[in-house]
Parts: sequence; C-alpha cells; structure tokens
Amino acid sequence: MKYLTYLAALSCTCVFASSAAADLMWNEAFDGDLSEDYLNPTQLEIKGVNNHVIFTTIDLQGDPDREYFTFTIAEGYELSSVILDVFDTTPEFNLGFIAIASGSQFPTPPSAPDPGAMLGYALVGTTDAGNDILPLMAEGAGSQGFVGPLGAGDYSIWAQETSIAVDQWDLNFVVTEVPAPGALALVGLGGMILRRRRG
Repeated sequence: MKYLTYLAALSCTCVFASSAAADLMWNEAFDGDLSEDYLNPTQLEIKGVNNHVIFTTIDLQGDPDREYFTFTIAEGYELSSVILDVFDTTPEFNLGFIAIASGSQFPTPPSAPDPGAMLGYALVGTTDAGNDILPLMAEGAGSQGFVGPLGAGDYSIWAQETSIAVDQWDLNFVVTEVPAPGALALVGLGGMILRRRRG
C-alpha cells in the first residue's frame, strides 16, 4: 500500500482492532503496511488456533494495492479454515481477490499471474463475510486445488481489490492440531460401540 493511501486507511483499520492481541498475527493500524512484493512477503507468526490478519486495500487511481504475507504451519498442525471475519468495501459491489500458494514466496507475478502455480484462489464479496473461504479458494479455476485442511509447511497469501475501491479485511487463519492416529481409531471404535448399543 502506498504511504499516502495507508494514512487514509489507518482510521478505518483501527475499527477492526478489537481482536484479542494473542490472536493477532498482523494489524496494519499498528504493525505497518504488509509487503507489496510477491518475492518478499511479510513474514507472520502463527499465534494459536485463531490468527487474525487485519488490513485495508485501496485503489483510488487504477493502481492496485496488493498485499503479500507468509506463515508456517508447524508439524502436527493444519490450516483447517480461513474465516473472512470482515469484508467491507466501497463501493459495496466490489469483489476482493485472495490466493494461496505453497512456499514462503508467491510463485507467480501479479503482472502475468499463472493460476497453475497457486494452490487456490477466490473472489470474495460482502456476502462471504463470516464464512470459511478455504473451500472456495480450493475450487479456483486452473489452480492446483486441494481437498480439506492444508498440512504442515510454508504458505503465502496474495490479496487485493479488483477495481477502484477501498476494501477492509479481517482474515482469521484457523490452525488446529492434527488428531493422532490412535485418537482417530478410538473415535471410530466409539462409533461402532454406539451403533451396536442402538441396534
């Protein structure tokens, strides 16, 4: 985000600063602008189960405001959902673009994006607010695609507006522990016992 537009967005971003500090990976109102360089995304740290990234994308002159950041899912954990807690946009019909890729650098430039280099992507609007958009991203046409949660590893995110607009985002990256094989077996056994008792 350009410096001047960042100042214009600062007061808007503060509105969404109510998430607990322990849940915040990044808030542009306090932490500064996210990177616009796809080869050098802002490095974020997973905080726990809920991990919020709060930012604003502004395009007032046909100059897209791209945001790139990366994070690591540790062994034994998985990215189980991406909740679009807030998506406010002016004008209200604007759609935001968000993509996810493997690795700590985004693998394709914005000037000539290759969907095949991405795990997935989606266009989101105000009607998607409050929903898990990870399944939507998994269905991005021409992307690699995926099923279910994403496992341990490095991931990078690209987000931006798609027209002359101001978009305010609050993304919650939900990270959960992968159930141990023994725990899954116990769950299955419990289900069998329950069915037998009912029978």
